[in-house]
Amino acid sequence: MTKKILLIIGILVIVGIAVFLIFFSTPTSPTGDSRVGFSIRDYLPFGNSGSNDQNSSTTDQTSTQISDDNLPNISIDQPIPRLRKISSEPVAGAAIFNTGTTSVVRFVEKGTGNVYEAKSDSHLIQRLTNTTIPKIVRAFWLPNGSGFLTQTLIAENEIIETNFVKLNKNVASSTVEILTPFSTTIGKLPTGIKEISIKPDGSKIFYYTLNGTYSNWFVSNPDGTNSNLVNSNPLTEWLPKWVSGNIVMIQNKGSSKSVGYNYSFDVSSKVFKKIGLGVVGISSNPKPDGSLALLSNGGSSPKLFLIDNKEVTSKATNENTLAEKCVWLKEKNPTALCAVPNGLPRGDYPDIWYKGLISTDDSIRRVDLSDNVSSNIADLYALSEEQIDVVDISISPDETHLIFRNKIDGYLWLLRIEE
Repeated sequence: MTKKILLIIGILVIVGIAVFLIFFSTPTSPTGDSRVGFSIRDYLPFGNSGSNDQNSSTTDQTSTQISDDNLPNISIDQPIPRLRKISSEPVAGAAIFNTGTTSVVRFVEKGTGNVYEAKSDSHLIQRLTNTTIPKIVRAFWLPNGSGFLTQTLIAENEIIETNFVKLNKNVASSTVEILTPFSTTIGKLPTGIKEISIKPDGSKIFYYTLNGTYSNWFVSNPDGTNSNLVNSNPLTEWLPKWVSGNIVMIQNKGSSKSVGYNYSFDVSSKVFKKIGLGVVGISSNPKPDGSLALLSNGGSSPKLFLIDNKEVTSKATNENTLAEKCVWLKEKNPTALCAVPNGLPRGDYPDIWYKGLISTDDSIRRVDLSDNVSSNIADLYALSEEQIDVVDISISPDETHLIFRNKIDGYLWLLRIEE
């Protein structure tokens, strides 16, 4: 009789423990996130099945190490590679800035509009927002990474919509669960904006829209407020770049079938003038103070030139590349880092490259423009074992890192500069 009582008591104790585990215990996932469900295997001595349920809450972590077939699984203890792919999806735009001695990269995915952050001293790729902005065509970041202008194309009527996305730091509290470090505020700009350029200090933007056979040029705050019409022009295909102060450098869109020019436009005085030299298939990259410009011509093979805008003189370099594949360095002697194709098939440049009919395999070279001496900085294929056709190249303010997209697939790369 005593044995039966003890047996019944033992069964009741076991049942009570099981009920407690089911209703009152919330196991923690290996990544530290709280899970809604659980598996009874979690409580057995043999462990779990090893296949945790990955639901949407995992994408709301404040720190996410991106890992898929396109990015290598890197241990946190491994050295940070000199060249690394930092996006797992095509990127619409990115910004690089410094926090102390660390280079910080913020970028937005084309497909989702989610914002991520990478740092030069860490393997970690952190998701900053979970705001969905699908099918972004391009994104233009403020220099300090605090927000970006995004452009989407409405397929039904081919209208370009532009919005300003501001990042707002989330503040943790006892009542609100913080899933990502930032929330977003979205403001709408006029429809039909063709091109945008941001002032170097991030305080203003320059953009233009089309009105029949005229282009209307505007200056506004990044969110589109305080917009002012500053000029109208009968030409409708422009590439603006705000270089410094009130000066926006503007070039015709290049084609092997036409001669293009550079122009200077003062958004305050409204003075618009032609500068430099005109060339067929122009691609121009002005120095931040506007005194010099890197310029490449079109034709069977692009050639890189240094243009003195004040003296209206040109000097050929030894490099065959497009000017937009270069970034200026701050050195007193004019110097640039350029993505130079290892080989170029002959054709009608820059048209065949813009249209995606050919892709280049680039190396990064340092070009001393005063002495016309070049040196190799990085063979991108040797470092990545991938063909990289560099576009949207930018350099960190302390000139220690480069970022660029691969034109072939849209993925973003980070390169540590070493002499």
